[in-house]
Amino acid sequence: MTQNNYKDITINKRIAMIAASELVGYRSCFVGIGIPSDAACLAKITVEKNLNLIYESGAIGAFPHTKSYSTGSPSIAHGAEMITDSLSVFSELQAGRIEVGLLSAAQIDKYGNLNSTVIGSYDNPKVRMVGSGGAHDIACLIPNLFTLMPHEPRRFVDKVDFVTSPGSGLELDKLRSKYKLGRGPSLLITDRAKFKMSVDGWYLHSILKDFSYEDAIEGLPWNLKPPASEPIIINQDIISSLDAIN
Repeated sequence: MTQNNYKDITINKRIAMIAASELVGYRSCFVGIGIPSDAACLAKITVEKNLNLIYESGAIGAFPHTKSYSTGSPSIAHGAEMITDSLSVFSELQAGRIEVGLLSAAQIDKYGNLNSTVIGSYDNPKVRMVGSGGAHDIACLIPNLFTLMPHEPRRFVDKVDFVTSPGSGLELDKLRSKYKLGRGPSLLITDRAKFKMSVDGWYLHSILKDFSYEDAIEGLPWNLKPPASEPIIINQDIISSLDAIN
């Protein structure tokens, strides 16, 4: 497809194309369901053809050709070089042989803690969701964690209602160091911008071309300064391949 204005691309595809651009140079990726899977597949057909997609149900080297609604969806197995079990793929994660992980969630806070368990109190929630699955393990163990979130202000909070998957922050960083865990979330990608983690929490790194600083921070509760980086411009091969993803 030819694209003149990024705002004309759907929200999910904007997230996928920014995330795909960030996967250059990686060879193994632990993939979450939904937008993370779209992003990983898009990267594999464009900028990183050697990327090995790994799903927690046990598919290694997979390339889903239709939308997957869970890690157990039959489409996850499409094209897989190996189909094993959850124990095997999480053993690879624990051994440090998977380089990058892609997750999403219902809520995210300043330090990258993710909530996919409840909205409201745990005992009497407004909404009870599916919970962790493998997200907690991925957030703890992966060397590089990317979180992909639609720009919906209700998702971005000062403090998540429940910590399904731990992020960063002084105390968590001490625990990660003590137990030799992954460094925690490093990148947050929305459909408007890219954020990176610092000792003070997320900072606004760069904004997608055709969006303003006001667009990038609209409704977000964090104190975010304008970025010093140039606007994000996406590789044309990625733009041309957007229709190939679900």
